[in-house]
Formats: sequence, structure tokens, C-alpha cells
Amino acid sequence: MNEVDIIDQDSLRKNALLIPIAVIIGTSIAIAAYTFVPENAMGLILLTSIIASYAIFNKIKKD
Repeated sequence: MNEVDIIDQDSLRKNALLIPIAVIIGTSIAIAAYTFVPENAMGLILLTSIIASYAIFNKIKKD
């Protein structure tokens, strides 16, 4: 059975919209954090943006 057959179309549309929103919010948080932390903390900022994007996507997906 194909994965598209298992997931309904509404779910696919919702996920297609949530992923970019989560990435935008995570990136915005990372940019805001970059203004407050030292410049040598770029790795921490990138990791934080990835975690924030993932958390936001999962939170919105559950609702």
C-alpha cells in the first residue's frame, strides 16, 4: 500500500503548510537569539532553531 493512500488529503495539506511555518518561526527565534549571544555561538543557535522548528511542528500537528 502506498503512503499517499494511507494519509488522507487533508492531512497532507495541513503538513505542507505547517512545515514552512515551523521553519520560519524557528529561524526567527534563531535570528533574535543571535542578537543577544556572542558571535561564536552560531552552532548553538542553529541547533536551537532546528529544535524549535521541530517542537513547533509537532505541537501544531497534534492540534
